[in-house]
Amino acid sequence: MTVPRWENAKLSLDAYDLSGQRALVVGAASGAGRAIALALAEAGADLALCSETTLAEEALAVRKTARDAREMGRNVIEQSTDVSSGQGAQVMVRQVSKEMGGLDIVVNAPNLFLGKAATRTSDAEWSKVLGQNLGATFFVCRAAGKEMLKNEPTNRSRGRIINVASVLGERGLANASAYCAAQGGILNLTRALAQEWAADGITVNAIAQGWMEDSQALGDVSPEANQTVRYVPMKRAGESDEVAPLAVYLASDASGYVTGQVLFVDGGLTVHL
Repeated sequence: MTVPRWENAKLSLDAYDLSGQRALVVGAASGAGRAIALALAEAGADLALCSETTLAEEALAVRKTARDAREMGRNVIEQSTDVSSGQGAQVMVRQVSKEMGGLDIVVNAPNLFLGKAATRTSDAEWSKVLGQNLGATFFVCRAAGKEMLKNEPTNRSRGRIINVASVLGERGLANASAYCAAQGGILNLTRALAQEWAADGITVNAIAQGWMEDSQALGDVSPEANQTVRYVPMKRAGESDEVAPLAVYLASDASGYVTGQVLFVDGGLTVHL
């Protein structure tokens, strides 16, 4: 079914107004997930916030994000789910959609890093890293797509899916083969789903982060002490709040003709020779 053209789409700053939109953010405990959740709330969206796992400390961090979003006057639902389980992700998305009356925006922000040589990476570690990153992203996208296809097409289309990944999906890194493989999978999954659902009015895009201040194993982020940070053209690590505005754009009316794209927030890292 072809969705309507965007003849009534807003072209001003109002295009970024997400009032009345229903957004699910998976991985809302910290980092980019938390920053994006609060940015969507600031733009007017009501939220369902979900953890990546059922760990107690992660659930507590999601609760803190939810509290901050409620202080902005938003309705917020909290979920604690292991989204690396296909059934778990499906049940969670279906329940969230039912409670919110549908889904307009879904953000996937899992980020389980493993820095280990390939020859020392066990079968269990490989499966866990791919499952918690690539598997979880696919399972949530699959479930969200089913729910969004139920939406009536409007100038806002049927829905927006935003996958948060790493530049290491585009560039490899020694001693991080499992993580790089998972991240590369997320980028190509994004491109494939964008083609699959474009005619149905669902956009699917990815944000690829560079070295961020909270990147695992980065250590001291000052360029004087960190050779990795010195390699970034901007000579600094990024901050999660610098990812969030791009997510608002991709969730908004302003990005109606943007799908299947990987947008890099990396201080110029991927264009550095």
